[in-house]
Amino acid sequence: MAGYIGTVPAPQATQRRQTFTATASQTTFGTAGYTVGFIDVFLNGVKIIDGTDYTATNGSEVVLTTGAAVGDLLHVVAFTADDTATSMGGGKFKGDRGTFGSGGADIFRVHEQELNTDVTIDATENAIAGGPLTVASGVTLTVTTGGNLSIV
Repeated sequence: MAGYIGTVPAPQATQRRQTFTATASQTTFGTAGYTVGFIDVFLNGVKIIDGTDYTATNGSEVVLTTGAAVGDLLHVVAFTADDTATSMGGGKFKGDRGTFGSGGADIFRVHEQELNTDVTIDATENAIAGGPLTVASGVTLTVTTGGNLSIV
């Protein structure tokens, strides 16, 4: 945080943005995932209201109250809190700067050996993991056509 004086606040948030082009009367839009209560939804650039204009209650779909018109643009912004002081399960870097660093001096990325959350690698993404890697029972790992996953 450039120019910030003091301890860096934790948790910090990240955003995942997705844009969908609607078909005639489309109401349901499958997202890459979100935490219920931590998304903003915009229809043609106008923020719409959760519980009035749409519902987002299952962590994967946004359902409009009224169907969208052909060509309408739906923008979904999902927020994820990341408490870097107690980060577990998402991986971290280890190296000259310690366990939680992410700068150029860090050399090792450490992560769990079992995937225990559904994950989708989108068509525009590349992903890499150190193996061996197992997938927990009931968990789905999806690599969308065009996406790439390498396990080394």
